[in-house]
Amino acid sequence: MLNDTTRQFKQQLPRNMFLQVLSFLTQVGVGICLVPYLVHHLGRAAYGLIPIAGALTQYVALINHSISSAVTRFLTIAFQQDDHEDANRIFNTAFFSYLALGLIQIPVFALLIWNANMLFSIPQELYRDTIILLTCSAAAFLINLISSVFAVPQYANNRLDISRSIDITRQILRLTGIVILFLNFGPRLRYVGYVDLTLSVFIAIINIYIARRLAPMLLLRLGSFDYSKIRQLMSMGGWLLVNQVGVLLFMRTDVWVCNRFVSAEAAGDYAAILQWSSLIRSGAAILAGVVAPMITIYYARKEIENLVRLSKLSVRLFSIVLAIPISILCVFSPQILRLWLGDSFIRLSPLMVIMLCHLGINISVSPLLYAKTALNRVRWPGLVTLFAGILNIFLAIILVKHSNWGIYGVAIAGAIILTLKNALFMPIYGALILKQPWTSFITPYLSGLMLLSALVVLGFVINRWIQPTCWSRLVLVIFLMGSTATGLGWLLLPRQDRHTIVTLIPSRLRILAGTG
Repeated sequence: MLNDTTRQFKQQLPRNMFLQVLSFLTQVGVGICLVPYLVHHLGRAAYGLIPIAGALTQYVALINHSISSAVTRFLTIAFQQDDHEDANRIFNTAFFSYLALGLIQIPVFALLIWNANMLFSIPQELYRDTIILLTCSAAAFLINLISSVFAVPQYANNRLDISRSIDITRQILRLTGIVILFLNFGPRLRYVGYVDLTLSVFIAIINIYIARRLAPMLLLRLGSFDYSKIRQLMSMGGWLLVNQVGVLLFMRTDVWVCNRFVSAEAAGDYAAILQWSSLIRSGAAILAGVVAPMITIYYARKEIENLVRLSKLSVRLFSIVLAIPISILCVFSPQILRLWLGDSFIRLSPLMVIMLCHLGINISVSPLLYAKTALNRVRWPGLVTLFAGILNIFLAIILVKHSNWGIYGVAIAGAIILTLKNALFMPIYGALILKQPWTSFITPYLSGLMLLSALVVLGFVINRWIQPTCWSRLVLVIFLMGSTATGLGWLLLPRQDRHTIVTLIPSRLRILAGTG
């Protein structure tokens, strides 16, 4: 028998999953179209400045993510326990804290932008546009920071369909806006900043409107600000911030290292290939977003056994699902790069393989991140991630400066350090806090590793018989590998996991699929 929590999850699963998948496909489509468009119209050096602009302002997003994770946890628990008074105190304390943090960041951003030329290499002809891009990025992040608290009711009510619909709208409008400006006024780096800033204002207004509909009991008033909630939020949010700083050192410094220690053009090459890694990570985040609210809700309702079962299933399922696109992208990287960006980028296919091959393991453990947040066990993960991020930068610089690997050294450093952290520490720590055997979350991702190895071999065999020299053949190859991989992945799932997945599928869909 399904309990009320699981039954609610089952009812919302089809809608949430559909929009999660649609959001990911939209992001993939936009990424595939936008990256070559920007590279060809702006040039490699200018394109490499776009992710660097994001890196300079990303630490504000770290504060946002860290505190909002704590706000989400406590606000979700308050909603689930129908404690509206406590929910209002958390909501108002978070909002006015964000507002204060945003005001403090303004002079910091001004200083960073003023000294941008000292922080990284900017071609002289791109200097003015780069400053405008940085200014727009800073303003957009401040708006996102202050308004992000209004998105929490979507998560707390498990309304992922709304948040994913907003993501889809953002992606489509960003692509459309950039193309329209380029066509009417010419390709300029500053227009990317204009579009991002406009979208931040637009999304903030939408989130405020939806918050009023989903949680009308939340009223914005200074009198509900509670200093005791600051201590509660910061005690957890502070360690999440430490963790996010480590994530920043992993995710947002590699392009800067390429720019600073190799060349601006090399940074542009690296940033273009990085798009595939970002898409895989985004897809995994979307999948994890399906189970994340339920992990928090299970904890709020003290259903720890269901929390553990869902976490194990998620890790195994994620590793199997991720093995499919990663194997395809690695095996057919030369053909993909030639069709996507042109013949001159085929030489970067080994770089693409290095960036992607380890993600099947490293991203599959992402559901455990939500478990540690739900249990408020975030101190050690934060410290380990920060240390690993610092080590990643040092190793990347050493490999770039003291070997002939160039940008390949940056990718190798990230692969080594991230695997040590995620493949070993995270699953062992997750088992510890959930009081499970230490191998509980290591064994699940081995299924995905087995599937990835088998698919790589299969891919090389297919590649010998069907040379994907055009998009139609490439799509055919992807279909063949995807179909085979889906069947193999289903067989790799234990019978209990297959039963759980079938149980969560609505009865009408099970009848159509012939499974019920």
